[in-house]
Amino acid sequence: MKKQEVEKIYDKYAKDYAGDFAPTTFNTGHSALSFANDITWYFIKKYLPKNKSIKILDAGAGDGDWSEKLIKLGYENITLSDLSQEMLNQAKKRFINSKFNLEYVKSDIANMKEFKDNTFDFVFSQFDPVSYCMKPAKAMKEMARVVKKNGYVVASLDTKFRRVSELIEARQIDEAKHLLKTNISYDFVHPQFNLTWEDLDKYTKEAKLEVIEIIGAPVFMHRVDEKVLEDLENDKRTREELLKIELENCTNKSLINFAGHLQIVGRKK
Repeated sequence: MKKQEVEKIYDKYAKDYAGDFAPTTFNTGHSALSFANDITWYFIKKYLPKNKSIKILDAGAGDGDWSEKLIKLGYENITLSDLSQEMLNQAKKRFINSKFNLEYVKSDIANMKEFKDNTFDFVFSQFDPVSYCMKPAKAMKEMARVVKKNGYVVASLDTKFRRVSELIEARQIDEAKHLLKTNISYDFVHPQFNLTWEDLDKYTKEAKLEVIEIIGAPVFMHRVDEKVLEDLENDKRTREELLKIELENCTNKSLINFAGHLQIVGRKK
C-alpha cells in the first residue's frame, strides 16, 4: 500500500481515532491496553530529562494523546509530527487553549526531511508508527538522526508472535503463516510490519543508538480473559498488584516476544 493511501485512511478516521478506529480484520486480540499504556508511560517518564524546556518530538503523534501527558507534566516545547494532516488537526483542537510552545509538522517518520540533524533533546514514537510506516529500520535511523547526542529515543510498536495465535483463533491460518514468513499483518485496512525484540534491537543498533532497555507491554495481562481482567481491574489494590507484576517482569527477554506491545529505549552515542 502506498504512503498516500495510508495517509488517506488516517485522514478519514482521524475524528474517531480515540474511539472506534478503522475496521479491524479480526477481533480475537486481547490488548490489555490500560496496562500497555501504564508500562510504556513508566519507561517514557523514566528517561525524560528533568528540564521542562527541552525540545521534544512526538513522532507519529496522531491526535496528541501522548503529548498531552507530557504537557500535564509541564513540558513546554513539543513538536507533534504525523503523516496525516487531519490527525494533526485533531491535535490542534485538543490543545487550542494551551499556552505552551507546540508545533505541528506533517511528516513521514521514515523520512523526516522537515527536521535537521540533532534538533531534539528527546524523541518518542508511541504505539505503532514505526510498524505502520513499513520501514522500521529507516524510522529508527530517522529518529536517531534528529535527536541530539546523548538524547533518548523511545519507540513502541506491536510484537510479531503474539498475533499468530490471534490469527489462528480467528481461523485466519494463511494470514498467520504469511505473518511468520514476512513479518506483515493486516490488522486494520492497511498493512503493518511486526517485529521481534531481536529485530528492533538490530535496527536500533544500526541507527547508532545504544540499546538501554527492551520492554514488553504487557507480558501477562493481555493473555487473561478480557472479562476476568476487567473485574480484576475494578479493584484498585488488585490492579496495583497486577501492574507491579508486569513491571517486575516486562524486561524479561524470554517473555517480550509474546507481549502485547514491544518498546525500546535507545540513546544516541
